[in-house]
Amino acid sequence: QDKMAGVKDSLSLGYGHLGDNNLHLNVITPSYDTQALSLIEPFVYEEVAKLRGSISAEHGVGLKKAKYLKYSKNQEMIGMMRRLKHLFDPNGIMNPYKI
Repeated sequence: QDKMAGVKDSLSLGYGHLGDNNLHLNVITPSYDTQALSLIEPFVYEEVAKLRGSISAEHGVGLKKAKYLKYSKNQEMIGMMRRLKHLFDPNGIMNPYKI
């Protein structure tokens, strides 16, 4: 909430699956707001790294989040993720462009 103090009419909500330690964060603004995005994204990924958490997605890490994997996975792990996806999806037809 503190990071978003200067963004008018913003709302931050956290919810998740506590049984398996997943947290979803939604930051809501009245319209698309690049200022809000530039404030929240670095903060979230840096906190995840500091807490030794993990950046993930239920349907694959895609175009928007792939560049942030480095905060929680080293290059060896990212390579393994790519190889596993290729093993099960050699033609790249399931969730294309996702890791």
